[in-house]
Amino acid sequence: MGAIPFTDRELRRAWRELSSIASSMADDACKNPHRLLLLYAVECGLKAVWLKRQGRSLFDRMDIDNTGHDLRQLLKALQAGSGFSLPAHLELRPVTHNQARLSRHGDISILHQVWRYGGECIVPTDAQCEHQLRQVLRWIQGELR
Repeated sequence: MGAIPFTDRELRRAWRELSSIASSMADDACKNPHRLLLLYAVECGLKAVWLKRQGRSLFDRMDIDNTGHDLRQLLKALQAGSGFSLPAHLELRPVTHNQARLSRHGDISILHQVWRYGGECIVPTDAQCEHQLRQVLRWIQGELR
């Protein structure tokens, strides 16, 4: 089963709702869940901006194939500027399994897994990733007004 297309209306609604919920949870002790919602709000918002700039109303199969979940690629394609960058590389706290220390790292595309499964970024930190996502979210708000 592949990715399915979404309309600009659906993406904007998801962006607004996810942004609202993530903001209301920001002071909660459950940091990863609100960060995960923030990440998804940014993804939906960037895709809505993409459609607006293209003068289109459907984020279709071709768009999905071109961008996937690569938020850095979307920001670059939208020419958002270097002030709205996201980390290229993430390093997670290592884990020990069967007496072996396992390092964990990847690009920004793993961030949703990190926060969904309760992981912790150490370089950059979770808080730094959240800060960058909030800056991107503010940029999206200006674009979608």
